[in-house]
Amino acid sequence: MNQERSLAVVLILLAFLAVGICRARDATESPDALDPPTSPGRGSAALAEWQFESQQDLRAWQPNAHLDELTIRDGVLRARAIDWDPFLLCRGISFEARPQQYVIVRIRAGRAGIGELFWSGQLEGPYGGLTEAKKLRFTVAGAYQWQEIVLFPMWHTERAIRQLRLDLYENSDFEIDSIRIREWGRSGPSQGLPIWDLRGDAGTWQVHPSASELFAPAAELDVSGKTWVTVELASDRDGVAAVLWACEGAPGLQTEEFPVRGDGRSHFYNVPMADVRAWHGRIVAFGIRSPQDAAIRLARIQIADGPSGPGELAVAYFGFEDGVNRANRPCRLLAQVVNLGGSGQGIRQVHLGIPEGLRVLSEPDRLGHPGLEHGDIARFGWEIAAVRPGTYPVYLSFSGRGRLPPNQTATLTFTEAPAIPRAAYVPAPKPVTTDVDVCAFYFPGWESDAKWDCIRKVAPGRKPLLGYYDESNPECVDWQIKWAVENGISCFLVDWYWVQGRQQLTHWFDAYRQARYRDLLKVAIMWANHNPPGTHSTEDWLQVTGHWIDRYFSLPGYYHIDGKPAVFIWDPKAIRTDLGGSHIVRETFEKSQALARQAGFGGITLVALGHDFSESHIQALREEGYCAVTTYHEWGPGIDGQVARRVFSYEDVVRQSTEAWQSKHKAADGLMYYRLVDTGWDSRPWHGHKAMVIEGRTSPLFEALLRDARTFCRTNDKALLILGPVNEWGEGSYIEPCTEFGFDMLEAIRRTFATGPAADWPVNISPLDAGLGPYEFDAQQP
Repeated sequence: MNQERSLAVVLILLAFLAVGICRARDATESPDALDPPTSPGRGSAALAEWQFESQQDLRAWQPNAHLDELTIRDGVLRARAIDWDPFLLCRGISFEARPQQYVIVRIRAGRAGIGELFWSGQLEGPYGGLTEAKKLRFTVAGAYQWQEIVLFPMWHTERAIRQLRLDLYENSDFEIDSIRIREWGRSGPSQGLPIWDLRGDAGTWQVHPSASELFAPAAELDVSGKTWVTVELASDRDGVAAVLWACEGAPGLQTEEFPVRGDGRSHFYNVPMADVRAWHGRIVAFGIRSPQDAAIRLARIQIADGPSGPGELAVAYFGFEDGVNRANRPCRLLAQVVNLGGSGQGIRQVHLGIPEGLRVLSEPDRLGHPGLEHGDIARFGWEIAAVRPGTYPVYLSFSGRGRLPPNQTATLTFTEAPAIPRAAYVPAPKPVTTDVDVCAFYFPGWESDAKWDCIRKVAPGRKPLLGYYDESNPECVDWQIKWAVENGISCFLVDWYWVQGRQQLTHWFDAYRQARYRDLLKVAIMWANHNPPGTHSTEDWLQVTGHWIDRYFSLPGYYHIDGKPAVFIWDPKAIRTDLGGSHIVRETFEKSQALARQAGFGGITLVALGHDFSESHIQALREEGYCAVTTYHEWGPGIDGQVARRVFSYEDVVRQSTEAWQSKHKAADGLMYYRLVDTGWDSRPWHGHKAMVIEGRTSPLFEALLRDARTFCRTNDKALLILGPVNEWGEGSYIEPCTEFGFDMLEAIRRTFATGPAADWPVNISPLDAGLGPYEFDAQQP
């Protein structure tokens, strides 16, 4: 221990001699320091510390030209970020890199945003030795609120740290009270894999009071063949926790998230690690991140070769299997039950309770299950019918031994079937008129049955009204056209892919070309250029322009802005980088425009996507030849600026969107800004528990957001409004008719934007209403 302390003292003295820093100061001397710095946690040793006492301290952290008005007053560094890439660079350091080291930045800012901390053991090479692989992002709260931001870089593979860079963000004032580097201990060999019995006291795991990360006392652990982590804890609110670790030979903090139930009861959370590539060999740090804003009682943690704890069943879904359920017609009810516990758990019997007015037409073949192992799902299905339209509560209860799910309740709404005859094909659409053009993004990603598996398993309530359909079927596209134009959507902005002539997911456009009602719905390309670096070029741009001219612009329904075919570009920065700068982009775009004019289209209206509305980026877009700018999502500043938090409310989206629209409208400065009405986000079917989730999306909230957008359009003389994706089923952005919402989302659009008497609007019908379908892949097999 004395040797470790001596080494820390030597390191501090070396840093002092190099840059004239590391002076002790009581932070309460600053009249602006509202709260003193938090004391570090268990066994913490100081490696380096910058207190910003005088102008001499700026020799340690050198600002670049994008920071202005730098002063040091009352022990605080003050600066204003005036351009797109402001940072402070520290190169006067050198210390041995260890996994137990962490960085504390005490900071406040005028507006919220995302900062970054870069590090490196090198001073030479591209970007001065710094790379995107060696950084951490963090959230700054804004509103001049002091924060202690605690970062765990796990930079041990660098061997030595010789430079740090603190990146901030444009158009904000910043005050930095201190930057500290500390270490909580040293790793040593561990005998086997311990079981940590904490019994509710996680004090020995707390590294810093401001951090939600808790780390085990330093030890090296061999996790080879150990494919499960079991955490027993109780939480006072739902949230997402994470297993944390650092690999011996790989940089960075690794995470594997798991959901936590906020019922105050102790649960065993079994986290499978077998398929986690970074979980192997020796790990040199291990810990847990607690859920955001939750009070937890951590009882026990174990690393083992199998799940632990008793079986515990939970109802993952209980409700209609299909959307738009009519009275006096057989309808399907579905319950999905999953075992979240570590041991097998059976169900003696499932009992469905129904009120008067409902009839059970058929029951599951088995009303119980002999035993579900961890992660297994049991599905129970009933066929029921309502004697008259209305809303009916139904109940689900379970009998058996062990931890069974609590009783479940679902409210089922049956509507009256429309009086329409059976049809041989999709009935002809009756488009409504709107006072603005309502466009919506469309993702053509559902061309195979396997693509739907994640929805079936994780989110059956998202099942489309068309069923798990074949998106390459022109009849399905005709239903999509009918529902869109009858509810006020006039154009789909279709995700489109091209990498040096190679294409994918063109099946929807192929089906659209064959659709009977094709020309009633306009379309435009949104080039989703998630391309590898170096795959854009002037030659490629001219080739892709020729392809648009030959295959798309001539479609009768291709969408025009300012009399020219519109193309939306996902990533303008990638084009700028690959081509070598804005001046080359502009020259390339001018050649592309000339090709379109020669073909008789008057040119191309280019619309940029992205969330960078900095002055420098907007100026570059103008110079390059873009006419307008928009986004694919708009969640508001309270969500956009978050890094660690994963769960949000759609109410926040509704409350903050107008502020975001106004800010972007002002920042666009010479470009037309098209505001985006967001259609949600919950990507758990694709991304598991690492997903960001926006909860509580309802049709009334969506309609309130639409009304705000209508007001914004009228106030700012906007003739075009864009909706988020209509069918990003995996990402959780969808308004196409489905089990969860039926036609509610589309009808909210119609009520907001359609003109003329509501009595003249067409009645929304399902394929079953017309005696058509199903359109699912298995239903189309011979």
